[in-house]
Amino acid sequence: MKKLLFLVAFVGSAALGGACNNSLKDACESFVDARNACEDLNGDPPPVYGFNLCDNIEPDCEEYYTCAATAPCEENKSDGKFRLQAGKVEDCVQPENKECTDADLRP
Repeated sequence: MKKLLFLVAFVGSAALGGACNNSLKDACESFVDARNACEDLNGDPPPVYGFNLCDNIEPDCEEYYTCAATAPCEENKSDGKFRLQAGKVEDCVQPENKECTDADLRP
């Protein structure tokens, strides 16, 4: 009986851990998709990556990516390029001592 209980607890914790990882990856991918859609307005060739940008990201950044994916896309007055304006949205705050910036998801 103890072995069965242990097995159920182990499988349940693995499933829960996988769900957390999936939501983090989904948040990251939504952010990358939103960023790419915004930057497509610049008319530049789309970036080509030799790896998945959301494979190795900081778990504490999920909330930031979720927020940043919904940030407005506006033209930057200094360089004339369209960019997500996550830094201008109050709710899009990076966790303390963590880097969740756009540059972290680029090669």
